[in-house]
Amino acid sequence: MGLSVTLVLFACELLVFGFCYWQDRKPIDLAKPRLLPYRFIMMVLIIVMLTTLAHIVALVTGNPIVVRRKMGM
Repeated sequence: MGLSVTLVLFACELLVFGFCYWQDRKPIDLAKPRLLPYRFIMMVLIIVMLTTLAHIVALVTGNPIVVRRKMGM
């Protein structure tokens, strides 16, 4: 994935995070229960955004992300 595609993906992730935050901050109406768990979605988005940010840093610096774990243990 190129840098421009990754930046667009990161911007979309930020927009979805902002929407979930906005929906989570609304007062709770007991007559209309929430259908989506916005806090859980935000936690998953934070993990995805950190991964995307690491990919952006790797693309900008030119250094690939190296896994430092030994396989087979």
